[in-house]
Amino acid sequence: MNINKDLKKYIEENIFPRYEKYYSHGLIHINNVIKNMLMLADYYDLNEDMAYTIASYHDIGLNVDRENHEYESGKILSEDVELKKYFTEEDIRIMKEAVEDHRGSRKERPRSFYGECVSDSDRDFDIELLAKRQLATSLKNYPELKKFDEHFERCYEYMCKRINTKGKFNLWTNNPTLVSERDKFQLDYLNKEYAKSVYQKEWNRISSDGTKEKIINYYEDY
Repeated sequence: MNINKDLKKYIEENIFPRYEKYYSHGLIHINNVIKNMLMLADYYDLNEDMAYTIASYHDIGLNVDRENHEYESGKILSEDVELKKYFTEEDIRIMKEAVEDHRGSRKERPRSFYGECVSDSDRDFDIELLAKRQLATSLKNYPELKKFDEHFERCYEYMCKRINTKGKFNLWTNNPTLVSERDKFQLDYLNKEYAKSVYQKEWNRISSDGTKEKIINYYEDY
């Protein structure tokens, strides 16, 4: 990893703390996206500084506007004057557009390969992590749903909309590592009863240890 040390220090000290009151999009998620993004940067010989920055900023705007958070995140990135020390205006434009194009629910192909990479890096091909993140997001955004079954069905239906016309959870890059992770995840997830058991276990945990109330009343990501 050859990321500029000063850039990395700036992001760790000034951007990462803004995720501390995020739950489903907190630093566990951000670091996972960074890991995936740097793996793709190495595989496809991309600019590692750009890859790291895109992954670090991609969800930062969630507490501004959930429905349009990708645009809020892109705006925060493009208006961060500190980044001008490390990138050209063209680099910043590409990174902004990549962040704007990262959402997994997006049907249009991202405008650049960096956008494709961060979109693929953002996938949750870990069913236990996905259950943790999806249930938290559902609790925050759908307070009218009171029962586990209601939240699970909403989460499951939402994820299944990401299956493409070839019957696969969509990937733009077809990187072999992510394809392998996707295929294993898909076998587990499309076994609905198994998926439900994983979500039920997570629901029971957050219901018994106080996490559910904290998700609703403390965390700021939606």
